[in-house]
Amino acid sequence: MYSNVLKTLALSACIATAPSLLAQAANDERILEIEGRITDGEKKLAGCEVVVYEGNEVVGRQVTDKNGRFGLGLGLNKEFALVFQKEGFLPKRVLVDTRAKVPVEMIGIPPLEMAMSMLPESKYEGGDTDVLDFPFAIVRWNKQAMAFVQDQQYTAGMMRANGAALLQAGRTTKD
Repeated sequence: MYSNVLKTLALSACIATAPSLLAQAANDERILEIEGRITDGEKKLAGCEVVVYEGNEVVGRQVTDKNGRFGLGLGLNKEFALVFQKEGFLPKRVLVDTRAKVPVEMIGIPPLEMAMSMLPESKYEGGDTDVLDFPFAIVRWNKQAMAFVQDQQYTAGMMRANGAALLQAGRTTKD
């Protein structure tokens, strides 16, 4: 029940704050629902802003609730960037590529559950965080799974880059 209420509220919020997200799917009116929770690695992160871009244009924005939850609806046949940001934390980006040939017989597209852990800026003082300006993850249609899923290889590479930036920051602060 809670999940259905959350979906309804999330889609309503998306419609109210970013009606263009739904209008973008002119030929295919199906929506990729994204439900997620943002934490600081341990605690739920309320008040985190989720900004949705199509190209360089902001097409929606939302702030997480007291439980760190958010919900979005993205139209198909577009490429979106989701930027998660909160003061005191490094922004994180996720590329969501909905430009796929989702079988027409699929009436509903399985929702995407997203768990995001924000990284405190303080841990990276003195380190080069430019590598973290790239998307942390890429989500694409997977024919075998018949769902939108995270590209595991890309994400693993970004996790290694994140670890290297943390190590560099640790060495710099000790000098």
